Amino acid sequence: MWLALAPAAAGGGRPAAWIPARWDGGPLELARRAGDKALANPDVGETISRWYDPATLKLLDGTPINCLLLTLSAGAGPEIEKRQRQLVTEYARRARERGLAVLGLVYPGADAAAAAVGAREAQLDGLVLEGEFPGGVAFAERLEKALAAVSSAAVVIPVVPSPLARKEARQVLAVEGVSPGVGKAGDGATAGATGGVWVDSNLWLARSFQADPDRRPVWISHRPRDGAPGIYARSIADAAAAGARWILTLDDDLRARLLHRESEALAAWKGIADCLAFFEDHAEWRGFAPFGNVAIVLDASGPNLANSEEYLNLVARRQIPYRVIYRSQLSAASLAGLRAALAFDLAPATEGERKTLRAFAAGGGLVMSGPSWGGAPKEQSYTMVAEGEGEIAVYKDESPDPQSVARDLNDLVTTPELGVSVFKAPSVLPYVSVAGGDARLLIQLVNYATEPAKSIAIWVTGSFASARLYAPGSVPLDLPVRPSGGRTEITVPALAAYGAVLCSAQRAAPAAGPVPRSSAASAGSGNLPSTRAGKQGIRGTLRAVPRWAAVPASQPPLWKRDAGIHYTPCSE
Repeated sequence: MWLALAPAAAGGGRPAAWIPARWDGGPLELARRAGDKALANPDVGETISRWYDPATLKLLDGTPINCLLLTLSAGAGPEIEKRQRQLVTEYARRARERGLAVLGLVYPGADAAAAAVGAREAQLDGLVLEGEFPGGVAFAERLEKALAAVSSAAVVIPVVPSPLARKEARQVLAVEGVSPGVGKAGDGATAGATGGVWVDSNLWLARSFQADPDRRPVWISHRPRDGAPGIYARSIADAAAAGARWILTLDDDLRARLLHRESEALAAWKGIADCLAFFEDHAEWRGFAPFGNVAIVLDASGPNLANSEEYLNLVARRQIPYRVIYRSQLSAASLAGLRAALAFDLAPATEGERKTLRAFAAGGGLVMSGPSWGGAPKEQSYTMVAEGEGEIAVYKDESPDPQSVARDLNDLVTTPELGVSVFKAPSVLPYVSVAGGDARLLIQLVNYATEPAKSIAIWVTGSFASARLYAPGSVPLDLPVRPSGGRTEITVPALAAYGAVLCSAQRAAPAAGPVPRSSAASAGSGNLPSTRAGKQGIRGTLRAVPRWAAVPASQPPLWKRDAGIHYTPCSE
């Protein structure tokens, strides 16, 4: 029913244009957090109590934030709920005068009818449901009916785990995420089972929704690790690199200092705003096609979706570029030009799916799948079965350990076949995309450590004439490119939280000074050498692309495996 309704107000534009910030406050927020140890600090309580003073709206001046999430209902006492609605109604009116969209935060314990009345009174554009509600999605359905009954067109946006979000028919998909960083402590290099660095990231999550044919806005929800250096820039980039948006959430200490207009807090706030603006200035990048020579087939309605998502997560942790293919989209065209396909979600595969994957393998591809393909081993985890010019890795288990599969993939597919590889930066995860018929390759790098990554080496199979580094708050920097044995080598001298390397097949004009808004990503264009002409080139279009040129067997080894998750150059 709600799909036919438009937002109640025009503030902030349509939902796809909303840049959200959690702006919780007021007496209801204090009551909701009554047991929170943070309230032992009187400054925190004062900040929450005063956050809906109209003066706080001035913080938004000059920022791209255009959507506020205000505390609306949490099932507290009638008097507190009434005072909160009155406060939100007045604050929302002032926010709309500034052209902002305003959404209400609704928590478990809230009454659907009362929340709907509050949304109508405050003329809210939407209601965001956060937390575990009795009956799950049933509460959202009751709320939608209650909104319709009071003639409110507010959209309902439940914040849910990603397996549920994939099944939601919503204008905005809001997904529970993790606070990004290295290990669980937020600093230092915590070793994972792979021997590399364990990274908590939402980058894989944001990228996985790009395969959704509806391409709806995706919001990632998490609270930042308090005090972690660079956490805001990292959280913004962690979502935005793959086209999603983090629901900006400020920690209590920063909000208290902002309320008192402390200079260091205001400088940090400006840095946050600059980072948000950077991704809006480069909105063109959201239209680039995801790149990967590896595909992971995902059944969004499968019985074990949470486990299936771990393949996406752990393959990304190994810095392997990949594309997601929804099971409904699996075809010869969607697999064209790829090197490998993980198909564990096809259990069992239909006859048509088996035919498609066998043809892919017969043409030289690698398929990784479960025992339903036949010939599964009894002892070892998988066995290789020849299929035409390619192979099928048949695993003993229907849903093998995702960490083992990610490791096996790194062993079975060589570095040049991956297309893009990152070295000397275990805390950095890449997201790679292409545009202009492969003429432009964009390598976005997110650093999850608190310390800058230095001297990051990037190897790109194919020939590129120029590479330019973009980062929030910095002038674009032209990077030297070095052709070497069918690849292009690039070095990023230093990376704080985020940087994007835009490679072009033609030499770009020299970077000089700040780049105008919405034009930085357009630097460089041209035609990449085609593999049909016998040259190696980066391949990133979604359909009808040529297969990679083979690496000659006589070529001396250029890569060697270390004990962790990376290849390192051999001496030349």
